[in-house]
Amino acid sequence: MEPATTAALVSGGISLLGGLFGRSSAKKQKNAEEAFLQKKYDEYDLPLWYMQKDKLIAQRDEIIRGIQLQQKNEKALADFKDKNNLRNYQHALKIREAKYQNDLTLKRRSDFFINKAIDSAVQQEQQEAFQTRQQYAFENEENIVASIQAKGELAATSQSGRSAVKAAQSQLYDEGRQMAIMVENIVTARKDSRARLNDFLISQEASRMLQPSRGIAPLKPLATPLAEYELPRELEDFDFGPQPIQGVSTTQVPGFGSVLVNAAGAGFSAYSTAKFGNNSFQPTTPIDTSLAGGAQGTWTQTAAGNTFTSQSGSSTFFPASGGDW
Repeated sequence: MEPATTAALVSGGISLLGGLFGRSSAKKQKNAEEAFLQKKYDEYDLPLWYMQKDKLIAQRDEIIRGIQLQQKNEKALADFKDKNNLRNYQHALKIREAKYQNDLTLKRRSDFFINKAIDSAVQQEQQEAFQTRQQYAFENEENIVASIQAKGELAATSQSGRSAVKAAQSQLYDEGRQMAIMVENIVTARKDSRARLNDFLISQEASRMLQPSRGIAPLKPLATPLAEYELPRELEDFDFGPQPIQGVSTTQVPGFGSVLVNAAGAGFSAYSTAKFGNNSFQPTTPIDTSLAGGAQGTWTQTAAGNTFTSQSGSSTFFPASGGDW
């Protein structure tokens, strides 16, 4: 077998084995990445999405429960206030009625004593008038008796003529004067008694209580108003966001065909190098060892030109259009 063919087969085999091992390693890495992505999707991404969805629903339910609890508490408080206000209203009505009845009792009691006082005053005034009449009646009787005695004395003295007339006139004048004085005293006493009675009646009427009334009724309590609450809206699909999807592996696995093509290319390249030398893209092996301008080194020939590498390691490139050493 020719050396070039052997080199091609060896190079192609090595490239094939390297490609197969690399493909196997890449495939294992891809499988591991896909398994991780699948596990991440099944155990983290998707459960997390469902948990967040359940959490959002639970938060909405908790908000609704809090609003309903607040409504319940507010309703209970309003019912308590309404019941308490109604009790106070009924109690105020009872107080109002009790005060009215007490005022009526006081009014009746006041009227009773005032009427009694008025009746007593009227009776006393009548009694005083009777006593006054009796007193002056006794005085009148005394005057009459005195007048009769005076007439008897005049008759006993047997006066006649002008002296008898004057004595009779004097007696009549005295009787008239006494009668006038008596009448004046009776009238004055009557006026004084009536004046005192009127003053007493006025003072009693002034102190008489007015007719009591029930007064203004208390205001009937109104029902305690309740606030209106708005519940949160129903959750829609867009509130939860899109459902997560499984990730895709980014590891590239070379195809079996590309491995074969790369192995064939490596074989052909090795065959061409061994058979025909370096191509225009790869340098060949050293072709000469000589002096260049007095320096010991190695020449390397390519299609683009020649490269001289000295023993010290420095290299100098000479284009194809340059001169030979």
